[in-house]
Amino acid sequence: MQAEAEAVVSVVPAPELESRVGITEIVSAVPRLLGKWWVAFAVSTILGVTGHLLIKAGINAASGASVANPILRVAHLLLQPEIEMGLLIYVAGSACWLIAVAQKEISFLYPLSSINYVLILLASVLVLHEGLSLRRAGGVAVIISGMFLLNLRRPKQ
Repeated sequence: MQAEAEAVVSVVPAPELESRVGITEIVSAVPRLLGKWWVAFAVSTILGVTGHLLIKAGINAASGASVANPILRVAHLLLQPEIEMGLLIYVAGSACWLIAVAQKEISFLYPLSSINYVLILLASVLVLHEGLSLRRAGGVAVIISGMFLLNLRRPKQ
C-alpha cells in the first residue's frame, strides 16, 4: 500500500505542483480585483444578501425565546451566532460598497443595487422557505424592469 502511494506521488511532476494557485496568490489578488468597480459591486451584493439572510436565520432561531425586556431581547438576538456572522458579513459587504462607490457614480450604482431586492426575494423563498405572493413577484418584476430602463444606453447619433 505504501509503495502504491509513493508511486502516485512520484507520477505528479514538480513543475505542475508549483503551478497550482495557493492561498497566498488568492489573497494578494483580492485588492487588484476589488479595484474594478463591478467586482466590488458584485461582492458587495453577494455579501449584503448573505448577511441579511444570516441575520434573518438567527432571528428565526431565537424566536422561541421569550424575553420580555426589549434590551435583553436585543442582547439575546445579538448573541445568536447566525446574527453575529450575518452582521460581520454585512459590514464586509458595506466595505466593498464603499470601494465601488469610490470608483463609479452613485447615481449609476444605486439603482443597480436594486438587484439586492430580487436576490433576497429568491433566497428567502428557496433558503428560508418563505411564501411568495403574486403581488410581491409583480413588484420584483417592476424593479427588474426599472433596472433595465435605467441602464439602457442611448444610441449614438
